[in-house]
Amino acid sequence: MNMDEKKYIDLYSQARLNGYSSIDEHEQNFQILDKIASKLSRIEIIIRNRVDRKMSQSNKDWLFNLPDHIHLDASDETKDHDILVSRQTFGFWIQVAKYYKIESIAFDKKFLDSLSFKKYCQFNLDKTNKRPFRRWQKSRILLQLAKNIRNRAFHLENLLKIQKNGLPRLSAKVDFENNDFAIKRINPNKLITFLDDILKGFEINLVE
Repeated sequence: MNMDEKKYIDLYSQARLNGYSSIDEHEQNFQILDKIASKLSRIEIIIRNRVDRKMSQSNKDWLFNLPDHIHLDASDETKDHDILVSRQTFGFWIQVAKYYKIESIAFDKKFLDSLSFKKYCQFNLDKTNKRPFRRWQKSRILLQLAKNIRNRAFHLENLLKIQKNGLPRLSAKVDFENNDFAIKRINPNKLITFLDDILKGFEINLVE
C-alpha cells in the first residue's frame, strides 16, 4: 500500500492496529471481509427462511407465540410477517431453531452426512464422547460457527488472528445434552472454503 505508516495510523488508529501483527495483515483482513460479506449474508437469509417456513407449517402466527426468553424485534408494532422476519437477528433464528429442536432443517441431510470438521482445522474432531456427531449436533455447531464468524466480520474484527497457543481465534463452543459439548475451530486459510461448503450444501450455483 502506497501510504506512509503515520498516515495509516491516523486513518485507522494505533489501538486498532495493535490487534494485528502488521499493516499488511490489517489490509489482508479487509480483503477477506470483501470476499465473505455476501457469503455470510446469503447464509443468514437462507437459514432464516428455512426456519420460518418450518415454523409456519404448523402456525402462521408463530412469531407472536414465542417463549419469554426469545425476544421478537417488533418495535413499531407491525404485524406484517415478512417485515418481522427480515428484522430479526441471526441469533434470533438460532435460538428459535434450538428451542423448537429443528436445527437440522437449516441444512440438507446429504451435506450434514458428508461434513467433516477436520477439513477446516486439524484440531477438530468429528465426534463427541467417542460417538460420531448426529445431524442436529452438526447443525448446532454450524449455526454457532456461522454466527460467530458473521458477528466478528461485520464488527470488523481480525479474522486472521491466531492465539498464543497456536489455535485459530475463529471458533465456537457448543453445548449438547448431559453436559456434553464441542469446540470447533476454523483456520483463517479455510474460512472461505467453510462458507462456500455451506452455500454449496444449499445450492451449488450459489458459489459458482
